Amino acid sequence: MTKGKIIAISGGVGGAKLSQGLAAEIPASDLTVIVNTGDDSNHYGLFVTPDIDTQLYTLSGRADLERGWGRKDETWNAMSAMRELGEDIWFNIGDQDLGTNLLRTMRLARGDRLTDITADFARSFGLNSKLLPMCDAPVSTQIRCTDGDYDFHDWFVAAQAEPRVTDVVFRGAEQASMTPEVLAALTEPDLAAIIVCPSNPYLSIAPVLAVPGLRQALIESPAPVIGVTPVIGGEAIKGPTATMMQGFGKPVTAAAVAAMHLDIFNGYIIDERDAEQAAEFVHLGAGLPVTTANTLMIDMSAKRNLARAALEFAKALR
Repeated sequence: MTKGKIIAISGGVGGAKLSQGLAAEIPASDLTVIVNTGDDSNHYGLFVTPDIDTQLYTLSGRADLERGWGRKDETWNAMSAMRELGEDIWFNIGDQDLGTNLLRTMRLARGDRLTDITADFARSFGLNSKLLPMCDAPVSTQIRCTDGDYDFHDWFVAAQAEPRVTDVVFRGAEQASMTPEVLAALTEPDLAAIIVCPSNPYLSIAPVLAVPGLRQALIESPAPVIGVTPVIGGEAIKGPTATMMQGFGKPVTAAAVAAMHLDIFNGYIIDERDAEQAAEFVHLGAGLPVTTANTLMIDMSAKRNLARAALEFAKALR
């Protein structure tokens, strides 16, 4: 078993699968997940933070694994009532999920920090791992497309990620700052590894790195920073990663993903089905160490196996 603290840097669904595997492979109290909040937005008067909630629900066993988002055994009475009253519902929030967002919005209005609210929710769900928003200040992912600019969910949900992306901007990032909790986690003397989960490099990882000081903290960390590919066989495991890479003129390969944030990585995990691509990493910088594993996390066993592979790779690089 790996000794020391582990940080996972993550977006939503794909990252939550790996953080769940990590929490099962090490003492859960040794795991801290720094979560993207660039997807945060307001819907129906509520402050919604999808990636944090995906982590909360997944790590606590409450996630709807079949649908891929939200809570299992969900009902939709509130959305049905709003439709009956004439509201155009394109962003669905289940009744249980509505409770999470309602209480979060109430507490934010009282002046509570998002970090403290998230910690309290995690405690209520019985989690021993720490979930940390990347920052407390609002950061909004803006999608610039050939047909205009979109707020993230207007593009991703309402437009089904179809408009061609020309740029991604993180509004508010320059005014944000690392929280004391994020800084403490990244400078923990007992930190053994930082795992960048298989999340969209543009929409889930880049917003985290846009928080002033955070990218530099990763570069300066004595703990190895390990990336995990979000693409297999030229396709994204989930979401619009491949389409976005193609739109930006990049090959849909693990090496191309790694190259986007090359300065932070000390090692990279590619899928075993793409083993022949390992040679491409020799040409990244001074040569980025790479290993292979099964990165398709179809069940809990696969999540744990990938987590174990990441931890062993980090140990070998220390």
